[in-house]
Amino acid sequence: MGRRARSDADLAVRLAGRIAELEDRIRALELRVARVSKTGERLGTQKAALRPPAPSASRCPGCLLELPRGRRGPSCVWCGFVFSAVRRRATR
Repeated sequence: MGRRARSDADLAVRLAGRIAELEDRIRALELRVARVSKTGERLGTQKAALRPPAPSASRCPGCLLELPRGRRGPSCVWCGFVFSAVRRRATR
């Protein structure tokens, strides 16, 4: 019984230490989030945030591969999907 009580006490001490470490990490994260939200700072590069989104390349609805630039033929150059089989998507 003495060994069991000693291992339970040891477990409680180890768990208390881990909980204290987790609380410290949570406090540090909360401070970081508060700093970032207050300054409006972005995580990542600022140039990427300022760049407009790239236009999406047209894709074949059959194979989902990007179609080559230029005039589109009646079918996909990769898989042969016939484009007239589906309705045209609305442009944004």
